[in-house]
Amino acid sequence: MANRTQDPSPAVALDVTPLQNANRRRGIGTYVRGLAARLAAQDEVAIEFWGWQGDFPLAIRPPHRAVLMKRSVMPEYRGKWLFAQLAMQRRARASRVRAVHITDPDALTPLAGHKLLTTVYDLIPLRQGISRKRIIGWAGYRTYIRNLRRVDTYFAISKQTGRDLTDLLGVPSEKIVIAAPGINLPPPSGATFGGARPYFLYLGGPNPNKNLPALLDAMGRAEALPEELLVAGHWLPKQVAALEATVASRGLAGRVRHIGFVPDGELAARLRQATAVIIPSRSEGFGLPVGEGLAAGGLVAHSRIPVLEDTSGGAALTFDPDSAEQLAESLRRASAGGADTRELRERGLRRAKDLTWDEAVRATIDSYREALAS
Repeated sequence: MANRTQDPSPAVALDVTPLQNANRRRGIGTYVRGLAARLAAQDEVAIEFWGWQGDFPLAIRPPHRAVLMKRSVMPEYRGKWLFAQLAMQRRARASRVRAVHITDPDALTPLAGHKLLTTVYDLIPLRQGISRKRIIGWAGYRTYIRNLRRVDTYFAISKQTGRDLTDLLGVPSEKIVIAAPGINLPPPSGATFGGARPYFLYLGGPNPNKNLPALLDAMGRAEALPEELLVAGHWLPKQVAALEATVASRGLAGRVRHIGFVPDGELAARLRQATAVIIPSRSEGFGLPVGEGLAAGGLVAHSRIPVLEDTSGGAALTFDPDSAEQLAESLRRASAGGADTRELRERGLRRAKDLTWDEAVRATIDSYREALAS
């Protein structure tokens, strides 16, 4: 991009702490990494990148600058929102920027004297409810929703999330900017994971919206297939134990196993070599594994919900998320292979080329300018 920066001193800050906390292993981290790298490469608007000292993951050059705080004691999960918000307030008091873009939902907090922008990934817990038995988690999410109402500009990662902001929180549409992520997988490592046994791949957590029980049910219905189901993601030990107990109780021992977090260097190969990448979600903010599966040349099978259909653009097998039998039939079709599945892989590669960061970066820069001008 052409150099149009008028003032070399950044007047807008971008929070990149999701690259340095537990979010780095989730879709939030992938989104922030992609957006931040592209904003750091442009010089139309000077940006102050806010992170922690020690393992800052971005190379920052003028007209931008990095402002790194000493990392304070902070829990990785329970109650982290309180610490993250206090740290964000300290950063704002120490900075001369006029607008702040917060990308970590836990860190969202009003900042006196600053225009407040934030990225919204989804409002699934608000739509589906969160148990009040989880006292700390419920209090944190309630605080997040209260703080969301005090934002000046919202970056929604999909049209679905934009609609939810309006429908559930009454946010005026003129305050919402759609900034969908692009898909950029690291180069494949060349490793081979298929081995003697083919596999289906599930990428995600155990959250209810991910609908993993339906996939386990479908595996039981398709017991004649040679594939095992690999469940990938950074799960807590108690979550892995609960999965193993469920697998045993359903008679799926030896056919389903948790493989942990897949490093970036292995992801493309894992996706491409799978018989199919399965996304059975009932609701999503965007559906990053769908886009990643397409970009890797994998066969993708996902639930028939609008947000995932927007992402795949018709280049995937689809099924009713409430029908384990339809999901099982998708598993059978994928396992059988043939010309139709080869064609879907080819269409997926073409579709993935349209999933770029260009529009999101352009919209973000324009929104920064508007925030500073006002």
